[in-house]
Amino acid sequence: MLKKCSAKIFIKLKIILVLLSVTAFNVFGEGSPGDISNLRINHKNNLAGLIQQAKVTGKVIDENGNPMPGVNVQIEGTTVGTLTDANGNYSLDKPRDNVVLIFSFIGYTSQRVSAAGRTVLDVNLASEVTALEEVVVTGYSVQRRKDIAGSVAVVQVDNLKTVASRSVQQALQGMASGVDITQSGIPGAAPKIYIRGVTSFGNTDPLIIVDGIEQNLNNISSVDIESIQVLKDAGAASIYGVRGANGVILVTTKKGKAGAPVISYEGSYGLQFPLPGNPWNILNTKDYVKVYQTAFPGNPRFLNGIPDYMYRGPQGAGVAMEGDPAVDPSKYFYESPNQGKNYIIQKVDKEGYDWFHALFKRAPTTEHNITASGGTNKSKYLFSLGYLRQQGTLVETNLQRYSARVNTEYTIGNNIRIGENANIIHRNNVGFSENSQFGGIVETLKQQPIVPLYDIMGNWGGTFGGPELGDGQNPVAVQVRNSQNDIPLDWYIVGNAYAEADFLKGFTARSSLGYNINNSFSSNFNTTQVENVQANTSPNTLSVSSGYGSRMTFTNTVRYKNSFGKHNLEAMVGSEAIKYVSRSVNGSRETFFSEDPNYLVLGGGTAATNNSSSIYMESLFSIFSRVDYNFGNKYYFGGTLRRDGSSKFGPESRYGIFPSFSLAWRISDEIFMQNISWLNDFKLRGSHGVLGSQNNVSSTNAFNLYGASVTGSYYDITGTGTGEVQGFYASRIGNPRTSWEENIVTNIGFDATILNNSLDISFEWYKKSIRGLLFSEPLPAAI
Repeated sequence: MLKKCSAKIFIKLKIILVLLSVTAFNVFGEGSPGDISNLRINHKNNLAGLIQQAKVTGKVIDENGNPMPGVNVQIEGTTVGTLTDANGNYSLDKPRDNVVLIFSFIGYTSQRVSAAGRTVLDVNLASEVTALEEVVVTGYSVQRRKDIAGSVAVVQVDNLKTVASRSVQQALQGMASGVDITQSGIPGAAPKIYIRGVTSFGNTDPLIIVDGIEQNLNNISSVDIESIQVLKDAGAASIYGVRGANGVILVTTKKGKAGAPVISYEGSYGLQFPLPGNPWNILNTKDYVKVYQTAFPGNPRFLNGIPDYMYRGPQGAGVAMEGDPAVDPSKYFYESPNQGKNYIIQKVDKEGYDWFHALFKRAPTTEHNITASGGTNKSKYLFSLGYLRQQGTLVETNLQRYSARVNTEYTIGNNIRIGENANIIHRNNVGFSENSQFGGIVETLKQQPIVPLYDIMGNWGGTFGGPELGDGQNPVAVQVRNSQNDIPLDWYIVGNAYAEADFLKGFTARSSLGYNINNSFSSNFNTTQVENVQANTSPNTLSVSSGYGSRMTFTNTVRYKNSFGKHNLEAMVGSEAIKYVSRSVNGSRETFFSEDPNYLVLGGGTAATNNSSSIYMESLFSIFSRVDYNFGNKYYFGGTLRRDGSSKFGPESRYGIFPSFSLAWRISDEIFMQNISWLNDFKLRGSHGVLGSQNNVSSTNAFNLYGASVTGSYYDITGTGTGEVQGFYASRIGNPRTSWEENIVTNIGFDATILNNSLDISFEWYKKSIRGLLFSEPLPAAI
């Protein structure tokens, strides 16, 4: 028994001795593993075996398969690490099995790899793509950012997520130089975008292209966006011809990538707050009465100070104090519309009613997006669902947007690719009246501070319930009624299918067919504003409209790209056909017997029948070409030539030719600039070109038009007084000689990157002049 115990104790002492030796080696750095190799333990769990199982080795190479010496290999969350040797090899002891190794090297993308259960771990590091090497979309093709000779602003998409706004267009404010955005504040309303100011009488909106299709950027979630570029000068935008006269915004959405399926979710919640305090600097009741008495001394409203009540009935209006029989609640009577019997009593707000904060409230916004993507080298896919609910700070304004997006791409063989992009959107958008002297926000200024929001019976308060209260509307009442009765619905189907093939050497052919289809339905019911002194007897009205629009874009291009030593050449020719068709129908009636939404159809009205319909059509056919050449990535030349033919013009001036060219010089690559260590890149560039415009021209411009209406062109030709014959009147005098408006743009600037690529600087000087400015001239009184 004693011998067995001594043997066990001896084994334990040997193990402790080995551990002490290893610790001393790690602490003092003396000796080598060979110094302890003669310590042998004849035990089934010998220590040497444990040490071998906790070691991981491997090799690090670059994307070309070359070994990478000096790569830092570190165990995540610790200071334990090593460097690869001259052959890219490394060896590292793991303190435990489930560790994660981080491989990092300057100029390469770091990798985080699990080493759990692995003793050999080889890694391939890819070089980082700097901002200059980044590939961006520049119109029917892509270019490295460093090779762009035109004026192109690249928006950092990651920064969009730092902006509280859920609108991509609003979030662009301040993200690109030369881009100004004016917001209306209405949820879901597209803000006005100006690229380099306003230079036309008519439409100044830039062209917005999403995945090759012209569409509304307001229907795209920022979560779905991969990249945004803004083309500002003729050298960059002229490839889009007449559509690019006001600049171009190019958006590329996220695509599926090769790899295991990935499901991601992103949600957000935010709050908007109205301005606090007294934004309009409106007088309170005490100050208002003082000013009123100064302007109208001896007026009956405030003869005895501030009254307790106001009232209006069939016999007139007045003011009264508490207990006055004139404001006995038993006299109160309300019906809509007012048939002359209404007797409304309102309590005077002696502090001064805050109409601004009655109309504006705290507004939440929530958005949810879920995305699934994946694929192989031969096929890739992405599918996403999105929901946005954005409430406006103005009460009862909101946007609800539902969206589904899918894109796929398949590779056939080694040189053929086919794919599609599809986006389906449904919107329910309740807005409000803006930019008008009547209705909406302006009514908060017109209401007197003594007027309350509600009368004594809880019905809407307003200018009817007292004397000399003006003619303002109750803006809260109007907005609440609209939200309850209005139906604003929109549906969009946007997408394209494409195919491209590589052939010969350096040639790529691509064909794309896209559609942007929208349907809309709107029903607007205006109830009688019983609380409004001017509109309390007006009949209720219902207006219904429905519309359809379809834009077809068919684009075909052939690109050639090759290098000959230091000569780099890229050329493209293409054609594009665009056709837009829309139809609409509208109707309205008055005096509905019931305001129940279930009975609000045009057939329920009894008076003032109005109806109309419209049809619109236009087309554009273009042929274009582009050449980009650079020598040694130092000297650049680009040229674009586009011929556009528009149905808006007559046969004599239907076609226009619009050229542009650009030059650039990378000065930082010259020998005399090599010793400036803080300057990473410096490029001087300039461009000049002509852009055509048809934005202010109607599709019917070249034609004489005639119209008809019961009140304007029906005549009692027979003189019987009982029969009318339809007639017509001239509504437009056609001008087939109208020609293109031309925007002549010159741009000079430079791009610089300094301080180890940490700071980008761009400078622009440009001049834009208009030749042949187009605008509509009113018809003469007599022809």
